[in-house]
Amino acid sequence: MSLKYTLLGFLNYGPQTGYDLKKHMDNSTQFFWHAHLGQIYPTLKKMLADGLVQSVDVPQDGKPDKKVYGITEKGSSTFLKWLEDPIIQLTPTKDLGLLHFFFSGVLEKEKILEHLSFSLTLHRKRLFEYQHETAAYVQEIIKETGLEREGMLWELSRQFGEAYERTYVKYLEDTMEVIRNKMKERSEKLEKEKK
Repeated sequence: MSLKYTLLGFLNYGPQTGYDLKKHMDNSTQFFWHAHLGQIYPTLKKMLADGLVQSVDVPQDGKPDKKVYGITEKGSSTFLKWLEDPIIQLTPTKDLGLLHFFFSGVLEKEKILEHLSFSLTLHRKRLFEYQHETAAYVQEIIKETGLEREGMLWELSRQFGEAYERTYVKYLEDTMEVIRNKMKERSEKLEKEKK
């Protein structure tokens, strides 16, 4: 359902192919809203049937025609109505790493630290992406489109992602420190239980 509004949002900026839509999502919203091409094309097909978008086939030399989608008046009003309705409840989030960690008490301390270290590497990488690649992409799109007002909101969304990842990195660093200093080895606990 929300993918429809994501696609309408991007098409509201101008006509695009399914591939273009995927590229823009990968470079801007992927950390909080993403989709695969296998989800995008069927959704566009349904939106076409519902009259929310229209499409034209554009010939290409030596390649199959590409389908370019544009938002219709109905699509634009549907999108605006969705934007005007406030979000009145938080959506549950899923974090596989945190779920994994939650149940890791059965593992040896070193294995837990190894897993946390790997997670820390991933979150540091994502933080770097927010600070450099995503930041550069947002500025590039603002410059290309001239959408200063919208661009300010894109940048503020990017800053949220950066702050979230910075917090996650700090949490992992602090958690690893606590485990290093306070968690007893599982083998020690088992030995004591045997006595």
